[in-house]
Amino acid sequence: MYSEAALVRKIRRRFSESGAEVGIGDDAAVVDLPDGCRAVLCSYLLVENTHFERRTHPSDSVGFKSIAVNVSDIGAMGAVPTRCLISMAVPADLEESWIDGFLDGAAEACRSFNVAIVGGDSSSSERIFVDVSMMGHVEAGRAVRRNGARAGDRIYVTGCLGGAALGSTRLESGPRTDPAIRRHLYPEPRHRLGRQFAPQATAMIDVSDGLSIDLGHIVTESGVSARIERDSVPCHPGAGIEMALHGGEDYELLVTAPDLPAEVDGVPVVRIGEIIAGESNRIVLVGDSGEAILEPRGWQHFRPDARQASA
Repeated sequence: MYSEAALVRKIRRRFSESGAEVGIGDDAAVVDLPDGCRAVLCSYLLVENTHFERRTHPSDSVGFKSIAVNVSDIGAMGAVPTRCLISMAVPADLEESWIDGFLDGAAEACRSFNVAIVGGDSSSSERIFVDVSMMGHVEAGRAVRRNGARAGDRIYVTGCLGGAALGSTRLESGPRTDPAIRRHLYPEPRHRLGRQFAPQATAMIDVSDGLSIDLGHIVTESGVSARIERDSVPCHPGAGIEMALHGGEDYELLVTAPDLPAEVDGVPVVRIGEIIAGESNRIVLVGDSGEAILEPRGWQHFRPDARQASA
């Protein structure tokens, strides 16, 4: 049986160098903010058998993703991720090797994205719950929100879409070296690009639930509509347009701006459409057969079939 005290000691040993004034071991962490900046906070909850399964998802991928998805959210605000709290509820009989793998993945993500774990909590549960709360900073008044898109703005997406959804369908039999599977297990947030886009972006969001849902958030919050070109949506090799539109978990950036370069730091930045006037909050998909309203069909947590929605 794995004790809570043992888990806390293990985490404290692994993540003792946080750069915080007060880190793991006290009732709360104490950290500084750069002058003239504001704190940016987010959290993400991963639930066993909803977001991952022990049978198919290596524990290090769960640890990696728990950090990466929060980094992506911070980056989508044009902010810099810095520190996080990580809380876990696990079965009392969970193998120590699973915990070790999880911490390996979280540590790798922290190294890759230059963030530090400064605290958290632990408890027991019949299945695994992982909750990461992340902190970043952005200059006062410079955060990029979802509500700033205006008619005439162009709509851009980084990289390509549909890879994570394709990877989720291959988990049972595919090799872990498959790029689509790795994209599903070990997402690569575009937080550094978000920081670079911030001066030009009027609205920005990461593609976590699917293009059809996440663009819907922008048009709804901004009180506008959108038109996208079906043939312009960049699809991951092997993934069709349906996965690209609705798949989710790609953690690319969706940006509205007057203009953006075609490539930043080696990552393609693809124009897929434009923001149009109107408060109907519609997304119009334009293809060879004409125009149609794009209905949201990505990941929605409270749908009964949410576990399959992103596949």
